[in-house]
Amino acid sequence: MSPYRLALRTLLLNRPRNVLATLLIAASLCVLDLFAGSIASTRAGIEYQAVIVERMGHLTVLPGAVSGAPRQLRRFSADEAGRVRSLLAGVKGIALVVPEMSVSGIATTGERSATFAATGVPDAPAGALLQAAPGKLQAGVDNGVAISQAKAAALTLRVGSAVTLTAAVPDAAPRQLVAQVVDVYQEGGGAGAGAGEGKAEARSMLMPLALAQDLLNTGSIERFVVFLSDPALMEQQRSALAAALRKAGVQAEVRTWQELSQAYMRARSASDLAFDSIAGMVFAVIAASIAATMSINVLERRREVATLRALGMRSHSVFLMLVTEALGMAVMGVAASLIGSGVIAWVINRMSLSDGAPQALAGAMPVELDVNRMMMAVVAVLAVALMAALVPAFKAARAHVAAGLAG
Repeated sequence: MSPYRLALRTLLLNRPRNVLATLLIAASLCVLDLFAGSIASTRAGIEYQAVIVERMGHLTVLPGAVSGAPRQLRRFSADEAGRVRSLLAGVKGIALVVPEMSVSGIATTGERSATFAATGVPDAPAGALLQAAPGKLQAGVDNGVAISQAKAAALTLRVGSAVTLTAAVPDAAPRQLVAQVVDVYQEGGGAGAGAGEGKAEARSMLMPLALAQDLLNTGSIERFVVFLSDPALMEQQRSALAAALRKAGVQAEVRTWQELSQAYMRARSASDLAFDSIAGMVFAVIAASIAATMSINVLERRREVATLRALGMRSHSVFLMLVTEALGMAVMGVAASLIGSGVIAWVINRMSLSDGAPQALAGAMPVELDVNRMMMAVVAVLAVALMAALVPAFKAARAHVAAGLAG
């Protein structure tokens, strides 16, 4: 008498109690999978916002630490910048390298003035990769700047207007230049990021790199923003870039967008806490369901178990039979949950696309199933099912045969 065949026979009988327990496991896992999918979608949206909209890229190459020099004053010299750029150009898997400078100061039109925080980038077209990024410069217009709608409204500027920019230069006299507005864009979290300070700050202006350097009276570069062809290889590319820079003798550090994005760090901390709480409740419900189902089944089948023992089945075989039944219910619940989660996620995403929901335009679906977390949940459920079945199975295996036949 194989305990596994007996367990399979019992499962195939589809007793109402076993079916209800299986459905409860499936429903609980569906909730957990969809919640994890919602978290994955939120993180995908944050990644799109940081990498593309805020122009942070996947990786950022920053000057290495210099004793006594504050972070905001560390820059690559013209010679170092050329070496870094040529090194990055020879690395496979890099789609785009953008040198950047951060500039802050006061913008004035003669009648109104306001502070600004700008990012200097090359005015050459960046291709399709940054088409969705807010703010467009015009090639050949050396003093052309793109300004956010809020700042344009504060200064009563429009495309074609002139604005005087005064940069705040440390330990030097302020420099003034007259710029021309070539684009007014809607803010999408900022036109740039203060990666040099290790955080994503909203930028109200975008300007040519040469103009930013002229305002700061320098030929140096603050950082190099790197966009990867395959973002999934970000950590491998980071390690490779760091090793290549060290080998070339360049004092630099490579940071990921996740480390530089405060929004991502806050969202990750909150979502991890929420997921752990939901997962704890789901696993508690599954454990209680399996433990209660197996306990009642053992109580109702005590005569059956005693008969099997009387016919020669050993106690450890009884234990294995009942544990296998519990794992079988868990496996069926897991299979049903995977199908259910996939179908529900597909329906939600299809409805979102048909309605033109903004999530689809932000680089993420409302539910992007997190396969890694789903597989971790499957393993956890099987472990929970095993532990929940141990006590009822052990009691059944240790029960007295005569008492069971009598009762």
